[in-house]
Amino acid sequence: MIRSTSEMLFRLSNLNNEQQRISYQMSSTKILQYGSDDANLFTRDIYLDDKIKVYEGIKLQIQKTNAQNNVSDSTLDEIKNLLTYVKTELIKANTDTVSQNAREAIAVNLKGVKENLYMLSNEQVEGEYIYAGSDSMIKPFVQDASGKVTYQGDSFLRKTAVEDGSYREKGVTGFETFLYTAEIGLKGETLNFEKTDRIIDEGRFEWKLEGVTPSTTATSPSPVLSFDANEPLIDENGTEWRLNVGGTAIENDAGDSIAVAGGPAPAPFSVDMSALAYTPSGANPVPTELSKIQIVKYDEEGNKTDEVLAVKNGTNKDYEVVLPNVDGTKFEAKGNTFDVVDKIINALELKDAAGNTITKAEADAELGEALDMISQAFDTANVGHAKLGGRNKVFEISLERVESKINQFDIMSHEVGAADLTKLAVEAKALEVTFTALYSTINKMNQLTLVNFVR
Repeated sequence: MIRSTSEMLFRLSNLNNEQQRISYQMSSTKILQYGSDDANLFTRDIYLDDKIKVYEGIKLQIQKTNAQNNVSDSTLDEIKNLLTYVKTELIKANTDTVSQNAREAIAVNLKGVKENLYMLSNEQVEGEYIYAGSDSMIKPFVQDASGKVTYQGDSFLRKTAVEDGSYREKGVTGFETFLYTAEIGLKGETLNFEKTDRIIDEGRFEWKLEGVTPSTTATSPSPVLSFDANEPLIDENGTEWRLNVGGTAIENDAGDSIAVAGGPAPAPFSVDMSALAYTPSGANPVPTELSKIQIVKYDEEGNKTDEVLAVKNGTNKDYEVVLPNVDGTKFEAKGNTFDVVDKIINALELKDAAGNTITKAEADAELGEALDMISQAFDTANVGHAKLGGRNKVFEISLERVESKINQFDIMSHEVGAADLTKLAVEAKALEVTFTALYSTINKMNQLTLVNFVR
C-alpha cells in the first residue's frame, strides 16, 4: 500500500511538471523555459536574439542620422537661397545708376542675411551641431566682437553604422558648405593663399600657419636669426613681420620696425634678438621670440604632426608654399563665405576690412572681386548639397536593408524558438485526461479498507 502511494505521488509530480511546461509555453509562446532544456536550440535562439537587438540598434542610429540629414538638406536649401539673394543684391549695387544711399540700404539688408547664415551654420539636431565635423558637440562657427565669423570645426565627417561592423560617413562639414575653394595646388606646384585661408590636403588634414620651433630668443645658443628677403617672420604674440622695401628692417602691420643686418637680396638678412633695435609706433609689445613661418599638418584628433612645409611671401597673395612632389598631392586654400559677405558690406559702406574710408572706385573694385567670390561660395554650398544627397541615399537604402534583416531574423527566431500551439493544445487535453484518470484512481485507493479488501 505504501509503495503504491509513493509511485502515485511520483507520477503526480511528473504530471505537474508537464503541466507547468505546457502552461509556460502556451503563455510565452516560447519552446524553451531554461537553457538546459535543449542546449543546441538555446544557442541558436540566443544568436538570433542577439542579431535582432544589434540590427534594431543600427536601425535606430540610421533613423537618427536620417533626421539630421533631413535638417541639413533643408538648411542647405535655405543657405543657397540666401547666397543667391546676396549675389543678386551685389549685381544690383555694382552699377553706376545706384546711389550711395541705396548701397547702404542694401548693406543693411545683407547684414540681416549674414545673421541668418550664421544662425543656419550653427543648426542643431538633438543637441548635435550638424556642420561641426567630427566633434558635433563643438559650436562650428563663432563670431567675435568685430563681427568676424570663424569656423572652429574640422574637415572630418562623423560615421554611423549601416551594417554590423560597417560604417558610412554622414552629413557635411563646414569646410564643404561655408568654406569655398579659393586656390588649388597639385604635386610639385606652388600654392598661393591669404592669411585668412584654411589649408587642407587630399586626406582632409588641415595645415596651419605657425612659427618654426624652437624660436630664436636672446638666450638661444645662437640669438641671431637669419632669413631670406621673401621669408616672413612671426613672434610669440602671433604678429607677423616682413622685410621692408629698403631691406633695412622688418615691419608689422602696425608700423613697428626692427632693424636688420645683412643683405642686400639675394644675400640673407639677420636680426639679433639679444640687441633689438626696435622702433615703436603703437602699443604693441616688443617681441622676445622670432621664427620663420611654416605650415604644420594636424591629424584627425587635432594633434600637431612632424610634417611641415616652408612658407614664403606670396606674389599675388599673402603667402605661397611649394607642395610635395608626390603623386596624389592636392592642397586647397579655403576662403570663408562670411568673409566674402563682410567684404561686400564694407565696400557698400565705402570701408575697407579695417574700417577705414575708401573711394567709390576702390569700393567698385572690391565689389567686382566679391562677385566672383560669392559665386564660388554658392558653388561650394551647391556641391556640398549634392554630396549630402549622395550620403543620404546610402542611409535610405541601408535602412530598408536593415529593416528587411530584422524581419528575417524575427521569422527565423519564431521558427526556432516558438512553441507549437496546436501540439500544446493536444498535449494539454491529453494531460487533462491523464489527471482525471489518476485522481480517479487515487480516490478509489483512498476508499479501500481491510474490510473492503477482504470483500
